[in-house]
Amino acid sequence: MFSRIVFWCLLPIAAVQGLALRKKALRLAPPPGNTFGLFGQRRQNQFSKALKVLALGDSIIAGIGATGQEQSLAAQFALALAEASRQQVSWKAMGNSGADSFDLLCRLEQLRNEAPPNIVLISIGVNDVTALHGSKSWRVNLNSLCEQLGALWPEAVIVFCGLPPMGKFPLPPQPLRFCLGLRAAYLDQIAAELIDNYAGMLHIPTLIDPAEHDFCPDGFHPSDSAYTGWGQEMAKIVLNLYPKCSGA
Repeated sequence: MFSRIVFWCLLPIAAVQGLALRKKALRLAPPPGNTFGLFGQRRQNQFSKALKVLALGDSIIAGIGATGQEQSLAAQFALALAEASRQQVSWKAMGNSGADSFDLLCRLEQLRNEAPPNIVLISIGVNDVTALHGSKSWRVNLNSLCEQLGALWPEAVIVFCGLPPMGKFPLPPQPLRFCLGLRAAYLDQIAAELIDNYAGMLHIPTLIDPAEHDFCPDGFHPSDSAYTGWGQEMAKIVLNLYPKCSGA
């Protein structure tokens, strides 16, 4: 309760800083390369198709900050799955910079003809934080996302990336950085509790820390090495919790 009071007290200053930051912030384009691919080799005497990963969401899924699409989170997650499970993993990334939870919800209708994936990787929420969307709308949108994703691909494992610790991002000044951190943590807590109610869905906390992981030049997105470590950590968690994804 105290943190929320502090947030609203600091908000007027943070809002002014946010507007100024939007005007001068470095805007990066998505990296070059295909937003789909295939990693790994088919096992001997293995006739099943490759494990399919579909990544949906915001600029993280678009690969902003990576030097190429194969260095993006979606690709590195698929690569880590392929190496750990020793099977073929295909991946496809459909990310849009600036997308929030409502944007992703609207896009799901366009995916009804998409080949059913085995794993859906979701990154969403940062733009809900920066746009100061209310916790009620976040909860409603996220609940609808879970319901519609479950209806679209009932056999898939749905993996939600937790909101990053925005209070540690190098770009925003104080107190804007502090406010973003509080808001991101609050929305992420809602997400973790809500997603836990759905079978086959998983919320994985995002632990990227600028003190330990490199960020790209815009000070707001991970670098190649951060994406690689992030993808490896998530692949390990998914394979431990869902052995069927390893072909076991």
